[in-house]
Amino acid sequence: MVAIQIEQLKPTHKSSVLLVEEDRVQNYNIEKHSIKQSSVSLKQSLIDLDFDVISFIDNAALLSEKCAQGSYNILIINTNEPSAEILKEISNINKLRPLPVLVFAKQETQSLIKSSIKAGVSAYIVNDIQPHRLNSLINVACERFAQHQKLVKELKQTKTLLADRKIVERAKGYIMQQRKITEQEAFTLLRKMAMNNGQTLAEVSHNIITVFTH
Repeated sequence: MVAIQIEQLKPTHKSSVLLVEEDRVQNYNIEKHSIKQSSVSLKQSLIDLDFDVISFIDNAALLSEKCAQGSYNILIINTNEPSAEILKEISNINKLRPLPVLVFAKQETQSLIKSSIKAGVSAYIVNDIQPHRLNSLINVACERFAQHQKLVKELKQTKTLLADRKIVERAKGYIMQQRKITEQEAFTLLRKMAMNNGQTLAEVSHNIITVFTH
């Protein structure tokens, strides 16, 4: 039932796709003809699905720079196997401007897939560029990417809250020591200062810590 629902998904707007093929795909001797034909089919299938396809066949070292310059929604890489260089570029993209990444490859190993996922690949597809499944693969990859980004955001917020809590606790300690007051009184004073200055507790606490430590 879930599979049927996924198959029926259609792009809600014309998404911009950066389609990348490593040079080695074009020069690969084994099954060279079938690989080249596959890439043409992939591009045409994306166009048929109403994606705005921008082909980019060049040095992999320029990939993150290319992504930074354009407003692409999806990155699709068609290759024999993702090189260490292109995985590094994907990792840079994931840090600077995250977006769903699909890799269509001829080769797979456990370590290669693991490295790809670690770099930020949302979907690693082996020998499966089938037009009738392409839309489903893209939608699943985009959903997986969205869920991952949600987890990353929640983790970042949790870390920020913990860091802020430590700052507030430290500031309370300084106030309690200087004014000889209780923890609750110190917290009340911090909260009052935050309200009066239009700042958060963490911001006020950071300012207090700066004063006491300099």
